[in-house]
Amino acid sequence: MIWIMLNLKKVKKQDVNLCIMKKYKFIVLVFVCLFFITGCSLGQTKLIPTNNKGGYTVSIGKGQLNNKPETVEVLIKDGTSVTIHGHVFDVKTGKPLSKVQLTDGCFKFFTTEEGEYSFRTRNLEGNSFYLQAVVYPYLAVETDYIDIYNKKEVIVDFYLMMDERPLFDCSGIGSDRHKRIQNELNNLK
Repeated sequence: MIWIMLNLKKVKKQDVNLCIMKKYKFIVLVFVCLFFITGCSLGQTKLIPTNNKGGYTVSIGKGQLNNKPETVEVLIKDGTSVTIHGHVFDVKTGKPLSKVQLTDGCFKFFTTEEGEYSFRTRNLEGNSFYLQAVVYPYLAVETDYIDIYNKKEVIVDFYLMMDERPLFDCSGIGSDRHKRIQNELNNLK
């Protein structure tokens, strides 16, 4: 009888240990799954859509400037400015694109061989900007206005889509045949 009681205790203890192990395995499995799910979702870039299949991302770097009235003289004296930088990639391959022209209003910048660009601008209240990335044979991508006031760093990465539309042969522009066809097209009713 004592032997049966001891064996029952061993069996119950083994069952309890087995249940605890299964519970911990389940908890570990849940954490591993959550880690992969959040890791994968954080690793994917959510593009801001544009008028084509390309896009861009915007992130604000660390740090903000002090909230004080700023004039051009104060900016020059304090060296207060915002750095705008990023990369330009092919949306399908993820490879960096070089010699991409980035236009900010009247100012133009070009990417390096590694697809990087960087410039600094004044940090004035009400300041915002937009960028356009253009390089042949890709479709251009233009950002919406981005508020840069009271920021130290703004990172804008572009993802350009290859333009697969056929090119037109316009070598005959200005010839008599071209003028005749153009006149016919203008006079269609």
